[in-house]
Amino acid sequence: MSGNRVAVMERRHVIVRQDWLHRIAWQQGLRDLVTLTKPGVTALLVFTAVTTAWAASGPWLSATRLGLLALVGTLTAGGAGAINHYFDQDLDARMPRTAHRPLPAGRLPVPEIALVWGALLCTAGLLLSVRTLPPETTFFVLLGLVIYIPVYTWVLKRRTPLNVVIGGTAGCCPVLAGWAAVRADWPLVPLALAALVFFWTPAHFWAYAMVHREGYRRADLPMLPNVVGLEAAPAYILVHALLAVAVSLVAVRGVAAVIAVLSGLLFLGACLKLWRAPSPRRAWKAYKLSNYYLVLVFLGLVLQAMVGWV
Repeated sequence: MSGNRVAVMERRHVIVRQDWLHRIAWQQGLRDLVTLTKPGVTALLVFTAVTTAWAASGPWLSATRLGLLALVGTLTAGGAGAINHYFDQDLDARMPRTAHRPLPAGRLPVPEIALVWGALLCTAGLLLSVRTLPPETTFFVLLGLVIYIPVYTWVLKRRTPLNVVIGGTAGCCPVLAGWAAVRADWPLVPLALAALVFFWTPAHFWAYAMVHREGYRRADLPMLPNVVGLEAAPAYILVHALLAVAVSLVAVRGVAAVIAVLSGLLFLGACLKLWRAPSPRRAWKAYKLSNYYLVLVFLGLVLQAMVGWV
């Protein structure tokens, strides 16, 4: 009888352990699916779209419209990120900072899961946009997908140091989609905001590429710091940062202008120091400040909208 009890207890222990491992595997799988959507990049794109729409709405803010725009942006940007993971898995496997991603690490049993997952998200986002948002918004969402996937991922990324310059136009599309979601007119403001993102993108990514230059070399990717060298790259970063800050002033006024100027000076200061004395440490600081700068400018737009219509 005692032996039977021991056997029963052992079987129960095995069942509990298998159930625990099964749940752990499911949790890891869900985390990997979320990782494929590039949550950080997706959040930044959705943030620029929603804050632009908020600024364009002025006192006639529609929370429902903003919520739909955020959901469309999350689905499509996340889907594009998953598709990018699928086509870049060979590159990711060669770079230390990306080798732990779900596909190069082999955590997904079938790599095509990423492709299907991304396609489903993009399709769901586009269908939702068609049903709930103005046609112009859907156009810019679709344009962003076309630039990011076939143009940037398939063609430019592996072939030219201008990859983030031309491909970076995909980052302008959320801004234009956000404006089109609530306004039918096209003054200079949304165009200036799109130009801000266009010039900001190379400065942002080239500073990051200076920090991870060795990884890009291993992957044989022609990022600008690898092509022109660490000594020359900061000049390109500084010029694009200057253009980003200058064009941002077209879109802001009042308190938003103060925020844009102060945060822009901090960003430019970091880029200037990098230009004077190039180093990975200074490049990392410029990269981090570029993030803060963009967020502060768009938050300033929201604050501007709260105290007066754009």
